[in-house]
This record gives sequence, structure tokens and C-alpha cells, in this order.
Amino acid sequence: MQQPLESTEISFDAYTMCSFLPDLDSARAIPLVLIGYRAHEDPWFVWLVPKEGVGTDGLTGDPYYARVLHDPRTYFRKKLAKYIEETGSVRRGIEMLVDCHQNHLAFTPLTELTEFPLRHPLQVELVSAF
Repeated sequence: MQQPLESTEISFDAYTMCSFLPDLDSARAIPLVLIGYRAHEDPWFVWLVPKEGVGTDGLTGDPYYARVLHDPRTYFRKKLAKYIEETGSVRRGIEMLVDCHQNHLAFTPLTELTEFPLRHPLQVELVSAF
């Protein structure tokens, strides 16, 4: 018999979602992580991929993005920590991450939930199994 699922509620002041685009002009995206924060707290990462990362067969031949997909947790934590240190603010660090990495890593705009609750619902296109 399976154990009942325990739900966890996470409340953010703002969030962004990062997906990987195999091709820059592709409509197909692989959601990787939701990054959010609450005022005066460290950022939160909600991982949308397995801890082992994502296999890159058929996705990318680029070694940089292959490393990102194999270990997204280390990559995003390191990059965000760098930007938070540079700006002195979690919010500005997340904004800098979003601004500096809009390529194969596509971020949604940083959505402020306190000002515009669910004004722009999140839209994600699910990728079929490979």
C-alpha cells in the first residue's frame, strides 16, 4: 500500500520559471526550475526535473548546456548566488539572472504576486516523451 502524499505549500512574493529551449526558435521547452523568493528570505528552488538532471540526447550537442542539464541544481544555485552577492538583494539577483540568461535558458518575467496576483497565468507546453 502506498503512503499518502504530503502536500507542501510554498508562498512567494515573486517567482520566475526557467525552461530549456533545445533550439532558439523552438516552441518546445523543457521546464527546469521555478525560482521564487519571499522578502528577507533566501531564494527557493522548486525543481521540475529529476535530481540526476536531464539526458541531453536529442536536445543539445553544446557542451555548456549539456553540463547545465546534467546538474541544474549546482548551476542555478551557483549563478544565483553570484548575482545576489553582486547586487546585495535576492530580488535584484533573480532579475539579473533572468536578464543575463535569456538564450537556450528561457525565463518567464519575474512575476510579483503581491501586486498582480495571477494576472498572467503561467503557460507551459508539455513535451511528449522522446
